[in-house]
Amino acid sequence: MELIKLTDKELKELQRKSLNIVKYTAELCKEHNVKFFLYGGSCLGAVRNHGFIPWDDDMDIKFTPKEYEKFKVVWRKYADKERFTFWEQSKGHNDHTLSASIRDNNTTYITDSTVNYDVNQGLAVDVGVCSACAKSRIGEIVQMICGAGAGLFKAGRVPARKSKTVKTAAKIILGVFRTENSQYYMYRFFARIAKAPNKYYDSAEYVKELNMFPKLKFRREWFDDVKWVRFEDTELPIPIGAKKYLKARYGNYMELPPEEKRHPEHRIVFLDLNTPYKKYRGKKYFVNGRKK
Repeated sequence: MELIKLTDKELKELQRKSLNIVKYTAELCKEHNVKFFLYGGSCLGAVRNHGFIPWDDDMDIKFTPKEYEKFKVVWRKYADKERFTFWEQSKGHNDHTLSASIRDNNTTYITDSTVNYDVNQGLAVDVGVCSACAKSRIGEIVQMICGAGAGLFKAGRVPARKSKTVKTAAKIILGVFRTENSQYYMYRFFARIAKAPNKYYDSAEYVKELNMFPKLKFRREWFDDVKWVRFEDTELPIPIGAKKYLKARYGNYMELPPEEKRHPEHRIVFLDLNTPYKKYRGKKYFVNGRKK
């Protein structure tokens, strides 16, 4: 499958459209007293670049567990669903990505992981939750395994950027649980165990993001509140302990990575940021109405 390489103009437009999604989310959350914060590379960009990392091709936002539940209620009641879709896995609805997302319905952004599926193919901002870390060492191990399991069954595909051993194990497991329903129930099973410590979130010492970095954990108080900082032409929230979080995650976060690592990460097969994705159904994705 041929991947496209973004031109500088396309990357800038992608960043602008992504930022519009986050701006809308920020306005909605502010109006209804819900807190979220930029995370990962988006938080790093806010601190180091006062905007996007020049080569970054996405945005990530996170909530604490309680704020996430509030957000879902607010979105259901008040969001502009003609423009945007909040996509969270449910029975019969899986977009085969690792996280929930907010998608721009008037764009088309197809990756190699979603091209075969009849799902929302709009440009996405990833949405996640900082989960409480289990208090015991055994609990942490169980949580890490279950977090990885939940991610595998949510994606429903062999991970592209893992070791050969991990890929082989994933292929065998997914070969046993082949159907969408079986993968959904396994996802729910593992996710429920991994997120069980959230019942005690307010007293947790550490938090972690379960899907991508199950081994990393951060002090809970770094995310207890937010502060608004400049991001491109607007202001967006970052964790109150953003600099401590970035140091724990990236080390010397103000130092640029090697030249060879300064490139977009996503594997895009088709992009049209000015056309609703539904116009390409059966042509650029979900071809022939079935998986290839």
